[in-house]
This record gives sequence, C-alpha cells and structure tokens, in this order.
Amino acid sequence: MNKYFNNIMQVKKVKTFVYLFMITIFGYAFILSNSTLQAQTLEELQKQAFEKRDIVKKYLTELENKKEKVKEQKGAFMPSLDIGYTVNILNHDTIMGESKENDTFQSAISWNAFAGFSDYYKLKAAEIMTRYSIEMVESTRQDICLNVALRFLEVYTALENLKVAEDEIKLYNDRLRQIELKFKVGVLKKSDVLKVKVERDNAIQTERKVRAAVDKSLNQLARESGILINKQSTNSLLNESLKSSELDFSLFQILPQKSDYHTLEPLLIKNRSDLNALKQTLEASEMGIKASKAALYPRADISLSYSSHTRDDFFIESMENSGDEVRCQTTISMNLFDGMQKYSKVRQAKFEKKGIQHDIIELESTLKTALQNTLIEAEVAFDNLAVAAAGTKEAEENLRVTDLGFEQGIGTSSDVLDAIYNLSRARFNEINAHTQVFANDFQIKRLTESF
Repeated sequence: MNKYFNNIMQVKKVKTFVYLFMITIFGYAFILSNSTLQAQTLEELQKQAFEKRDIVKKYLTELENKKEKVKEQKGAFMPSLDIGYTVNILNHDTIMGESKENDTFQSAISWNAFAGFSDYYKLKAAEIMTRYSIEMVESTRQDICLNVALRFLEVYTALENLKVAEDEIKLYNDRLRQIELKFKVGVLKKSDVLKVKVERDNAIQTERKVRAAVDKSLNQLARESGILINKQSTNSLLNESLKSSELDFSLFQILPQKSDYHTLEPLLIKNRSDLNALKQTLEASEMGIKASKAALYPRADISLSYSSHTRDDFFIESMENSGDEVRCQTTISMNLFDGMQKYSKVRQAKFEKKGIQHDIIELESTLKTALQNTLIEAEVAFDNLAVAAAGTKEAEENLRVTDLGFEQGIGTSSDVLDAIYNLSRARFNEINAHTQVFANDFQIKRLTESF
C-alpha cells in the first residue's frame, strides 16, 4: 500500500514539474513576443504619424472639400426647378382689374443649353484641383516621413553618444584607481590624481548632457510621430511617451547605397508632389482661360413654367375666377459690350497661367540644386565615415600602447588622459559621420519622394 502511495506521489510531482516547466516556457515566450511587438521600426512610426497628425487631417479635409466642389459644379449641367406661391391683399380693386384678394402659384423648370462651354471647363478645373489636393496630401506625408526619420536618427545618435560617454567615465574610473594605488606607494604625485579626477568630472557632466539629449530627442520623435498629446493641465504634457527600448534601430546597421545625380533626377521630376501639384494648377489655369472665353459666346436658356391665378378667394375651390398658364420659352442672349471686362478677364487668366509656369521652372531649379548639393554632402559623409572609423581603431591602439607604457613606468598620467580623450573624440566623430550618412540618405529620399 505504501509503495502504491509513493508511486502516486512521484507521478504527481512529475506532473507538477511538467506544468511549471510549461508555464515558464510560455511566460518567456509571451515576454519575448511582447518585447518584439513593442520594438517599433522607422516605417511603423512614419505610418503612425500619417494616421495621427492633424496636419494630414487638415489636407484630407481640404481634399473632401474639393470633391464637394466637383459635385457642386456637376449640378450646373442639371435643370433647375423652382416653385412659388404668392398671396396679395389690397384695400381696393385696381384699375387693371386685379381683385383685392388674389393668390398665384408658380412652378418653373429651366436649363442652360449653351454658355460657351463655361460649365464644362469649370468642372474640369474642379476635378484637376481635386488631384492637386491629392498631391498635397502626398507631399505632406513625405515631409512627415522625413521629419520622423530625422528625429528617429537623433534618438539613435544620442543613445550611441551616451554609450561613449559612459565608457569614457569607466575608463577614467579605472585609470583613477591605478593612479591612486601608485600615489599611495609614492610613485606618482597628488597632482596626477587630481588631473584624472578633473577629467572624470568633466566626463560626468558630458554624460549628463548626452542623457538629457536622449530624453529630448525621444520627446521630439514622439511629437513628430503623433504620440505626444498636449493636455490643458500644466501638471503633465505627455499623455504617452516613447522609450528607447521600444525602438528598433537595426536600420542603421547597414549603410545606404550611393546614388548618382543622373539616376535620381528623373525620379525627382516624376515623383515630387509639390511639383506635380503646380502642374495640376497649371492645367486648371488653362481650363480657367477657356472658361473665361465663354463670355464671348452667346447664351441659350430653355424654360418651362406653369402658373395658376385665383381671385376673390384664397381657397383653391374658387375655380370660376381662376386661370392657368403653361409657357415654354427659349432665350438666346449675347453681351456685345461690357466695358471690355470680358477681354480683361481672359488676359488675367493668361497672366495667371504664365505666373504658374514661372513657379514650376523656379521649383525645378531649386529641387535640382538641392539634390546636387545633398549628393555632394553624401559623398563627403561617406569619406568622413571611413576616416573616422580608421581614427577610432588608431585611438584604441594608442590607448592600449599608452596604458602599457604607463604600467611599465615609461608614460605619464597626462599621456593616459590624452589617450582617453582622443579615443572618446574619435568615437564621437565616427558616430557623427555615421549619422550624417543616414541624414543625407533621408534627405535624398525626401527629394525623390522615395519614402
């Protein structure tokens, strides 16, 4: 019996262990999955910004307004229906035979058959301006993508600088312990210890500034991505906040590819939304010229009206004193002279078109120059990165050799401090060069609208 009971207890212990093991595995998997989900990439932040930013909602609202204007303009091709009812009360019958009390019911359908194609060109202009709003929405999206990318890069740069600043403090602390030991045995002077402490304190101040830069860059990224929500209360300005651990910086592990001007220029001319928006405006101005010329043509209107007149009584049953009238009317009219206003409006539309053409030429020149200069800066950034990477290796080797000489009594404490300073400066330079490479790449993507 005891043996059977012991077997049951062993089976229960094994089951309990298996259950605990499975719970632990699932718990770790859940934590890892959550941490993976929380790591936001640049593309996710850009998409989130486009969905949340009010500036985008503003242009989307303007787009909807343009669509409504198209619907309004389409109404000009439809007939117009009007109805009216009039009641007259006079103190006596008129000489023309109008009774003291009478009422009139009127209804009319009118339709413009021809107006020099003015309505047609106005509709085309409204449709073109809708495409203009679409281009402006895309231009705004590209601006937001660039700003988010630059803020994302600032966070990465600040974090990398923080690592260098923290490593610099560790180097000073390690060397301070060594120098203090040599000072206690009388090998070094008190001034040697103080020199290291001064440099260590300066490094601590630098580390605090860099840590503050991390927080500020996170706030800027939160603002650009739409996470930062201002409250009316002064107690808190952040409803949500980003953390550096929630960001995926794997993008910066692989350097972007170099590009040449002849490859990128066609993309710039083809993709730039602001340039395409101006071209849409130019096309709309051409429709405006044709619409303004409509005033030089005759106008034809067709109308069908019905009216019912009732006298002496307000009630419709009084038909013995009533009359009905149905009238179909066609009117052709043309203005022969209006003080040359028609011709002035046509010339104004042509001048507006010329102004837009000049804007397009100026914008193309500005964008091409910006692309050329950015490519020059990109080339310099790649070269500086190669030099900075080599400088970092040289500074690391210099610190190793200096430490070795100091341990053997050949070097001085000043040599060690200079080596640490040079290493930190070389690392900062490499980070800045690495950052500049990606900053230029983001600028090129914005110029060619490749986000």
